Amino acid sequence: MNEESIYSEQELKLTLKAIKNRTAQLHELDEDRVIQSMLHHIGSTDPEMRDQLIYSLFYRFIIEDEQLTNEQLTNMLKTTLKYHLFHGIGEAESDTVFTRSFSTLLIALIVYQDRQQGFLPEMDIEMLKAKLLAYLDCEIDTRGYVPVKGWAHAIAHVADAFDALVLHPKLDETEFSEILEALWNKVMIPTVYLHDEDERLLNPVFALLHRGMDEHEIIILLEGLPARLSVQKQQLEAEQYWHVVCNVKSFLKSFFVKSFEMNRPMLQTTVSETLKQI
Repeated sequence: MNEESIYSEQELKLTLKAIKNRTAQLHELDEDRVIQSMLHHIGSTDPEMRDQLIYSLFYRFIIEDEQLTNEQLTNMLKTTLKYHLFHGIGEAESDTVFTRSFSTLLIALIVYQDRQQGFLPEMDIEMLKAKLLAYLDCEIDTRGYVPVKGWAHAIAHVADAFDALVLHPKLDETEFSEILEALWNKVMIPTVYLHDEDERLLNPVFALLHRGMDEHEIIILLEGLPARLSVQKQQLEAEQYWHVVCNVKSFLKSFFVKSFEMNRPMLQTTVSETLKQI
């Protein structure tokens, strides 16, 4: 669809409000135009548009009402991966983060639906895993709530995408360790997480356990944290080092609670012992 066919942001907002209020139905409109316009404006800096309209209605269309065909969902995934997931990647304080961040939420919805319908081939799941790993590694904008513009929350949102992906039956068990390591690395960054990113990063970790990952793999990483922090202390400026320590402590405290809730006593004990060494 060419640019001329895309609704302006204001036109789309009015259209989506009508759909949300059920005074209009998606199937009664130019469905393809509405969907493509939603994708085009997925990173709007208007929080009502981005959160309450575009994302909320994608959730309704994909999960609640199952209005979109498998072909539509496949095309949406391809568009998102090609144009949106890496849009402005490497920028730390720009508005492009909203496009990247909300693209990962859309990916999570599509992956969830594919778990029910199985329309994506295994090679697409493998490709998606590779793209998400690359994105997680490259994302440096770790802002949570942005004044006026609302939630960016890129790290939390990509964690949600991994949570959906890890539970996908077509994701092979041989991929688990790579994903675990990538999530672990994102805990140990020298920028303090402020908006429960630690808890969101834990969800795919416990999803890996649910899929059958040996918890000893996680125990090894937990036991290695003090040594990794010692290395960081030699490499980072003091303030940055203490930012990493803050992230690790928050992550471990959340891990302790989650381990208790999920009845993982061995993990809980290891987390407790690790915390004492930090």
